[in-house]
Amino acid sequence: MFSRVELGYLHRDLKLASHFSGETAGEPAARLDIDSSGLKYGRRFFVDLETVEPIELLHFKLELEPSLAGSKKMMVNGFQSWSCSKEMFPAERLPPLPRVANPVLGPYGDYRFYRYSGRRGHLHSWTYTYFITGKDEITLVGSLDERAGYTLFEYNYDRDWLAVYRDCEGALTRDRYPLLRLYMGRGKPRAVLDEYFKAAGLSLSPSPRITGWCSWYNYFTRVTEEDIRHNLNEIARLALPLDCIQIDDGWQGAIGDWLKCNEKFPSGMKSVAGAISKGGFQPGLWLAPFICERRSRIFQEKKEWLLRDSGGRPVKAGYNPGWSGWFYALDFYAPGFQEHLQRVFRLLQDDWGYRFFKLDFLYAVALLPRQGKTRGAVMTEAMEFIRAQAKGSTLLGCGVPLGPAMGRVDYCRIGSDVAPFWDLPLKGLFYRERYSTGNSLASTIGRHHLDRRAFRNDPDVFILRDGAPRVNLNRLTRPQRRTLFILNQLFGGLIFFSDDPSAYTAEQLRLLRSAYPGVESTVHSVENENGLYRVSFTARRRGYLVLANLSGKPRSAALSGGPYFEEGCFVLPPETALELAPYETRCLLKIEPREERPYLLGTDGHIFPGAQIEKLILCKRSVTLKLHEQAAPDTRVFFSVPRGMINLRVNKENYPVTLKKGIYYTAVKL
Repeated sequence: MFSRVELGYLHRDLKLASHFSGETAGEPAARLDIDSSGLKYGRRFFVDLETVEPIELLHFKLELEPSLAGSKKMMVNGFQSWSCSKEMFPAERLPPLPRVANPVLGPYGDYRFYRYSGRRGHLHSWTYTYFITGKDEITLVGSLDERAGYTLFEYNYDRDWLAVYRDCEGALTRDRYPLLRLYMGRGKPRAVLDEYFKAAGLSLSPSPRITGWCSWYNYFTRVTEEDIRHNLNEIARLALPLDCIQIDDGWQGAIGDWLKCNEKFPSGMKSVAGAISKGGFQPGLWLAPFICERRSRIFQEKKEWLLRDSGGRPVKAGYNPGWSGWFYALDFYAPGFQEHLQRVFRLLQDDWGYRFFKLDFLYAVALLPRQGKTRGAVMTEAMEFIRAQAKGSTLLGCGVPLGPAMGRVDYCRIGSDVAPFWDLPLKGLFYRERYSTGNSLASTIGRHHLDRRAFRNDPDVFILRDGAPRVNLNRLTRPQRRTLFILNQLFGGLIFFSDDPSAYTAEQLRLLRSAYPGVESTVHSVENENGLYRVSFTARRRGYLVLANLSGKPRSAALSGGPYFEEGCFVLPPETALELAPYETRCLLKIEPREERPYLLGTDGHIFPGAQIEKLILCKRSVTLKLHEQAAPDTRVFFSVPRGMINLRVNKENYPVTLKKGIYYTAVKL
């Protein structure tokens, strides 16, 4: 199973590398113990290090010969939330970040502790990966615990060589150390994924799907109390059925100073939270607990809390021109810092009344190993600490390595920030965390299987507005906006937007209302044909097909089976060929014909036709129908009826029969 095992470590100030083979092997300073146990679809492997004297770990690598050269694609999970993640073909590659960009962009990803080869077919994935090895079959390899360090899977298609690395740099150990906890399984995707996440100790009892409004993608750091109250009033006036109103970056005095708000919120954050709660929404707040900027009081007065490198220099966690330029990582283990965060959460929860927290830039806490602990150990301990402080509040993780976030946040961003444009020239830098709607959607699709297994997925906001020039200009075309809207609803467990709904056109408001009632979907398959995605899923026991053209060229999609219903096109016969414009997405309801009795064709007014039907009883000559209370008021429901019927009785009222495209049907508007 394991062809080669390598361990690098420091022992008595000597840098050593040991190579092991077999289930147990060792030297005077270090010994490996490898054990395994069987599950239904795979096995768990436990690799422990036993030492008789203290040693400092440098690296650990385990090589396998998995016979994966014939696999069609590899799941490439990026280092953290914003890192582009997707299934990649053998001919694809991961280019390195240009050296000139590393000082500014390097901290956001894995660029400083992983060497990108840039070669085709040489791919790497963090925490877990899987390979599509046959029709409806995957081979999955994944870490069961990142507590002892981040886990990296590196595969070379040319050599059919899979290496598992443990990022254990900086770990000080004596006696027994859990070097690796690994799962390997093969079978149908849903079954293997379920078994893997269950083996990792995740409960698979997900948080509810929630909807909301957040201030960031419309107001950014300019947000004011007046903006929040205006949008709160508009959402209430339009009776939009949202769960949460979240105030994003821009309320605090400075990045790092969370105990006071700035002058743009004259009534104070407690008053604003009270207004949100009074409106029937959960009040939410943004903060970045592990970073600070130069103009913050915490930077100026608590320099001992700054994370410092081996030369004593403060560690830069990134650059943001919207703040005061460079911002810095904070040392989680600095005396007094954890007590400070406890005061912050007590104030925000118990005094101000916020119960939903968007926690951002979390990766910064683990940029370096600390106190004999690996980067992954620091990240895991920091996430456990935040979870304990948040008590019963809801947590949304953002900018965080996904392994340590699993099971410790309720919701998690799974892609980069969306933008009011599809992509930027930054794409040419091969910067995987870039601010881009196209980049974000790649991960929304690529990581969709994490939803309801690791946490609920946050695909980031959708944007429907036009935007005023030089203020909130939106360069997304109408097809791009609709694609973002539909795919977020399909794949997301947290669905937010930031637009001012009072500025919506009638068309935009109608599209917004077409998302209600929100429905949980079960994705059965996702197929990618050079940027044309076919997604088969069910929602409310009805089958659907989404066709999403994420390419910049028109595409033709031949439907298999049928018939299907689509609003605006009515009934699409079997084997129809659909034309999709660049970046266009279409959602079709699979029709289930019945012999000699009425059956549902579809509805309008919802992005998933028929999803707003709460109750439907079909009899030979009559129908009992009830729509969800959040259904659009102009919803029409279409029923096919047998030839010869002139009326269909729906809820004890007769509706006339019409002929269209060779189909006898009745349209009902309640």
